[in-house]
Amino acid sequence: MLQLKVEAIKWELPDAATLVFSEVSGKKVNYKAGQFITLVFDHHAEEIRRSYSLSSSPDEDKLSITVKRITNGEISRYLLTKIKPGDIINAVEPAGRFTIENLEAEKDIFLFAAGSGIIPIFSQLKYALARPGYCKFILIYSNQNESSILFKDELNELAEKSPARLKIIHLLSSQANRLNNLVVEQLVRQHLKSTLINAEIYTCGPYEYMRMIRLTMLYMGFDPGQIRKENFVLDTVPVSAAILNYPPRRIQIHFNKETYDLVCGENQSILQAALQNSIPLPYSCRVGDCSTCSAICKNGRVEMVKNNVLTDADLAKGWILTCTAHPLTEVEIEF
Repeated sequence: MLQLKVEAIKWELPDAATLVFSEVSGKKVNYKAGQFITLVFDHHAEEIRRSYSLSSSPDEDKLSITVKRITNGEISRYLLTKIKPGDIINAVEPAGRFTIENLEAEKDIFLFAAGSGIIPIFSQLKYALARPGYCKFILIYSNQNESSILFKDELNELAEKSPARLKIIHLLSSQANRLNNLVVEQLVRQHLKSTLINAEIYTCGPYEYMRMIRLTMLYMGFDPGQIRKENFVLDTVPVSAAILNYPPRRIQIHFNKETYDLVCGENQSILQAALQNSIPLPYSCRVGDCSTCSAICKNGRVEMVKNNVLTDADLAKGWILTCTAHPLTEVEIEF
């Protein structure tokens, strides 16, 4: 568990602020651009975990998250009104699979963001554009109006410094510029310089927004493995299935250089079994919407009742979400 000290708070918009952290021990926290960090709170004698995308780049000395106030968002309201410099917050190591790999390759990378969905993409752009490479970024950023654009000045500065590599397209609802299937297809075809197979799509925003973009990309002929999405608003309703019928199975977990042998009880997820046995596996949403709890299934078979983050390529490599995975056989899991 990390201990993060709040070093500074910078207001980006009237309803959004960046919290800058240092690790109390002084060690540098390693992460990839586009990942998130999970904050852990004790609230009314109950542990609550919330994940926030990192707005900082791994090149920066300190971590930062940017929090936007959301309706009925008790934790976001607490962070924006109660937290002050000097406060200490517990956190789980950064995680997430919303990352861009192979930056030196020649390819078109389309970044679709809506509102605060820009946060992990902002981290990616700062990191990628600080390095040589041939990939070109097309950011299509949707907001209500110009005054609601998060990181407006910083994004403009990135585009000015790297005009050959970054193109920013703002779509403002106040100007009747909204993203729909037709606009998505037109923008992609207009700005696609390489072949379809060499392009990648990254999208972060509300569920319906990301769903529309994904369906349009598939219709255009993109492979599902070329599309990455980040669920920055996580469902907090526990996973349920019409009928659960998973008998007890023995499982082995390799975590933090320790090996644990235990029984996963009837209809228990692997994460539930581990926490019941006091194994402090990382987790956040517990409903298959993030990847904090992801691990490799080395042996055996599991079934996930929900998966909104792992791609077919991830699954082929053995990645699973332990929060929704039920063992179908004896399994071996490695973190």
